[in-house]
Amino acid sequence: MPPPPTYAFRLYSIAFLKQLLLAMAASLGYMTTGLVRGFSSPGIPSMQQKAPHLVPNESAVSWLSSVPPSGAFVGSLCAGPLMQWVGRRRTLMLSSPLWVLGWCLIALAQTYEMILLARILTGFCVGLVTPSVAVYVSECSYAGIRGVLGSLPALFMAGGILISYLMGAWLPWDQLAWASAGFPALLLVVMIPLPESPAWLLSRGHTADADKSLKWLHHQPHTPKENIPVELKEMPVFTSESTQHQVSSNENSRSGFSIKELFHLPILIPFSLTFTLLIFQQISGIDAIIFYTVSIFHSAGSQINDHLATVLVGLVQLLANILSLFLIDRAGRRPLLIASGAIMCVALAALGTHFHLQKHGMAEGLGLLPLISLMIFMIGFSIGYCSIPFLLMGELIPEKQRSFLSSVAGSLNLGIMFIVIKTYHDLKNSVGEAGAFWLYSTLCLCSCFFVYFLVPETKGRSLKEIEEFFELSQIPKKSNDRNNMEEKHASEQNTTDTAIEVTTKTTSTHGRTNVTATTIQQNKRTTVHED
Repeated sequence: MPPPPTYAFRLYSIAFLKQLLLAMAASLGYMTTGLVRGFSSPGIPSMQQKAPHLVPNESAVSWLSSVPPSGAFVGSLCAGPLMQWVGRRRTLMLSSPLWVLGWCLIALAQTYEMILLARILTGFCVGLVTPSVAVYVSECSYAGIRGVLGSLPALFMAGGILISYLMGAWLPWDQLAWASAGFPALLLVVMIPLPESPAWLLSRGHTADADKSLKWLHHQPHTPKENIPVELKEMPVFTSESTQHQVSSNENSRSGFSIKELFHLPILIPFSLTFTLLIFQQISGIDAIIFYTVSIFHSAGSQINDHLATVLVGLVQLLANILSLFLIDRAGRRPLLIASGAIMCVALAALGTHFHLQKHGMAEGLGLLPLISLMIFMIGFSIGYCSIPFLLMGELIPEKQRSFLSSVAGSLNLGIMFIVIKTYHDLKNSVGEAGAFWLYSTLCLCSCFFVYFLVPETKGRSLKEIEEFFELSQIPKKSNDRNNMEEKHASEQNTTDTAIEVTTKTTSTHGRTNVTATTIQQNKRTTVHED
């Protein structure tokens, strides 16, 4: 286990509460994303009963379920330039009115084409929000709590899916759409008073606004810039050698993005790791299960009402996401990803076995197995692959390329989501439900090996440390090289004698004592290690 971070952070300080508030507000975008993803499961069966002309056949069902990711693919491509031009916060705010419009069009839809267009629009907004929230929260969080705050969007998404399941159990599809329109409106309201990312402000040369944003995040409205505490300097805005260097480098990159930079190993490796994790997230079959939960329970012959079983699965996913908040900065990213893949592998194998036994008339007495399997699957997904790939997207990709590459990775992830959802019925018809879930199970097992051999641990590391790790190393060739950051950090701790002297100068004005400067001096004795 790596040593604790080198800075102190008071968990219940006002600064922590402010950053928590910011992360929760931004995560409302993920809650609305959960509503988009959860709508298909109760909404489409409701359409088939109350408005069959909107979903005349199975092909229409598959298209209505899968088109949001196709819209999100385009939206995520647009998110990168928007995040760079108008900022992370404004990109989130721009998605709100479009989202409201999309939900209203769904509620008012009279034709299949109209509801298809509305689903594409809501998906487009999902694409805008997905990378924006990840980058915004990452750049506004201290390293010591970035794991917890970075997991909140996944928790809110699980909450949005559960809300959609709950409302869909009692409301018809059109009323469900009307109710869903209120959430993006709330997102717009809560984002108005929040600050922009200080890293983005500084990269655009808005140093005064960046200073205000930093002081708001640290709750130090009158702190001189040179006296900002060491833990605040762990934030991305302080990772360059100097403020002027960061401003000038980003000014140069503003005019255009060099494709050649993508092939530099310090950029290519973290992007490839991030993108591959996002691929494994989707080919686990998670969205096929979320979009077709009611249908899966119906096909499995569950002993419990299909809608009730769906709500229970959504509730378990929400509770498991809450559990992940307490694990991510304790257990670390790698162990949770490996455990996540292993649990999903076992659960999907069990579900596939149920369908195999059912096909041969041997599933009598196993009516609860589908529910138990999907509950365990959701627990496994929630503690790892639900949030950690997006968290690592904000941690691994270098700051200069983060906006562009995050949107590219998000777009490719959404494109794969579209393929998985659209092909679920074809896969099921080709190899049967058992074969489909066994395939997903095998892919989950493959993800465990990928993480074990290639993904580095980032728990407790500043974004500067992570970026330097990829600048100084290449893809590990030995299994223990994946812990290079951890070993380097531990070695420094064991060979460094640090004496910290805090000197506070005070002045007296009209009987009041004011702190005017605080300096922290560190005297270090280091040793040189040979490779």
